[in-house]
Amino acid sequence: MQDMQDMNDTKKQADAQDSRDYSAEERYDRRRAKITALLKWLECEFFGLFIFLSLMATTLFLGRAGKFIFGTCGLICYICVMADFGMKEGAKAHIKNTVRGDCVKRGFGLTLGLISMLPALASYIMLLLSYFKVIGSALLPFKILNLGLWGYIDLFAPNMQAADMSAVLLAVYPIMLLIYPVTTYMTFKMGYDNEDLQTKIMYKKS
Repeated sequence: MQDMQDMNDTKKQADAQDSRDYSAEERYDRRRAKITALLKWLECEFFGLFIFLSLMATTLFLGRAGKFIFGTCGLICYICVMADFGMKEGAKAHIKNTVRGDCVKRGFGLTLGLISMLPALASYIMLLLSYFKVIGSALLPFKILNLGLWGYIDLFAPNMQAADMSAVLLAVYPIMLLIYPVTTYMTFKMGYDNEDLQTKIMYKKS
C-alpha cells in the first residue's frame, strides 16, 4: 500500500515538474509549433552541411559505397533532428491536455511533419521542372538544398546536368521525404504517451 502511495506521490511530483517546464499558457501553441516545424528543415540542412563537409571526401576513395555511407549518415541526422522535435512537442501537448485541459490530438504530429517537409518538397518540384526541361538544370541548387542527402542523390545524379540524371531519383526522393512526417508523427505520439508508459512500467514492477 505504501508503494502505491509512493508511486502516486512520484507521479504528482512529475506532473508538477512538467507544468513548470513549459509556459503557463492555457493552450498548446499550435501556431508556434507549426513555425518551428517549418524551421526544422533548416536545422536538418545545418547539420547536413557538417555531414557534407565531413564525409564528401569518402566518395573519392570509396566510390558508390562512400556515397551510400554519406547519404545514410545524413538521413540518420535528419531522423534524429525530427525525432527530438516530435518527442518534445508531444510531451508539451500531453502536459497541456492533462494539466491545462487542452485537447491536442496525437495526430497533430503528422501535421507538424508534413509542414517540416514543405521546403524539401519545393526543391523536388524544382527538380521535376528541371528534368522535364521546363527550366534549366537545377541539380546544383537541389543538391545544396539537400546537403545531408547529397550522397544518395549522387548515386542517381553524378554530375550537375539534369540530362544525365536517372529518372529513378524522381521516384526515390519522395520516399526519403517521408522521414519528415513519419518520424515526427511517431515520436510525437511517443512523447504524448510517455507518462502513461512510465505509469504502466511502474505498476508492472510493483
